[in-house]
Amino acid sequence: MFTAVVKGSLTSTVKHASMKGVRLMIVQPVDPVAGTNSGLPQIAADVLGAGIGTRVLVSSDGRAAQDMLKMDKFSPVRLVITALVDDAAKMDSGA
Repeated sequence: MFTAVVKGSLTSTVKHASMKGVRLMIVQPVDPVAGTNSGLPQIAADVLGAGIGTRVLVSSDGRAAQDMLKMDKFSPVRLVITALVDDAAKMDSGA
């Protein structure tokens, strides 16, 4: 899993049948505490209703995505937004 910020949405009129009705969002991976970019933007399925600018937790487990979206094993979805992040705290390195 990784944290990200939703940067936009993606519209697709032609897609795999299992993805019908699934919102696709453009997410920018970020460091969970500093909030700085930590990779290239990705496309993630969204069933939670994340808006642009929302910090989210993204799962990169295709099976988890299929379970959450109630898709069959042939669905090409690999990334799914699994949570809307309220806060991230820095851990004490001495613990």
